[in-house]
Amino acid sequence: MEQVLIRADKRVLTGKNVARKIRGAGSIPAVLYGGNVEPVSITISAKDWEKITRRMKRNVILDMEIHGGEVVESRPVMVKEIQRDGLGTRIMHIDFYNVSMEKTVEVEVPIHLSGKAKGEVLGGIIDVHLRSMKVECLPGQIPEEIVIDMSELDIGDSVHVSDISLPGVKLVEHGDVAILSVIPPAVEEKKAGVEEAAEVLETKEKEE
Repeated sequence: MEQVLIRADKRVLTGKNVARKIRGAGSIPAVLYGGNVEPVSITISAKDWEKITRRMKRNVILDMEIHGGEVVESRPVMVKEIQRDGLGTRIMHIDFYNVSMEKTVEVEVPIHLSGKAKGEVLGGIIDVHLRSMKVECLPGQIPEEIVIDMSELDIGDSVHVSDISLPGVKLVEHGDVAILSVIPPAVEEKKAGVEEAAEVLETKEKEE
């Protein structure tokens, strides 16, 4: 699992006006909590964060160095939430949470589909039901992605959560949940027709 170093500075003052000044000075207001310790208000450099996120993948463990106290603290943390402005372009605030490398965490991991299914070559359609899955594992064992090889799938085949096996990782989703299916073209056409009819009906109802 990738681990990235990031610097944070403790801050005492909080509130909207303070946060506005922090952003104006080129930093991002943030908070660190969890792990049975008191929440800590911090700031991080917006420029440093931009550099990190260029190469940072999902669910990365950050090695956070916290300055501003009697000693520099080092804690493994993860991103809990990133708040952006109304346009979704500027970061307004970040929530980090402490993680213990000895305790499991529950995270969402993206699914990556690999290869071309046999059924797709024959005209079938890949119907994807899940784009990501919740897993539970130790922070150091969080997979970057869940890879599913579709090359042997024929028309009518499906991949369920129970078909996925990852060492040291517990899948939170129910085993019967379908991740993807290879459906015949006729089924896809019928599905599209039903959706189109529903849209037409909805439009008529709005006009009335």
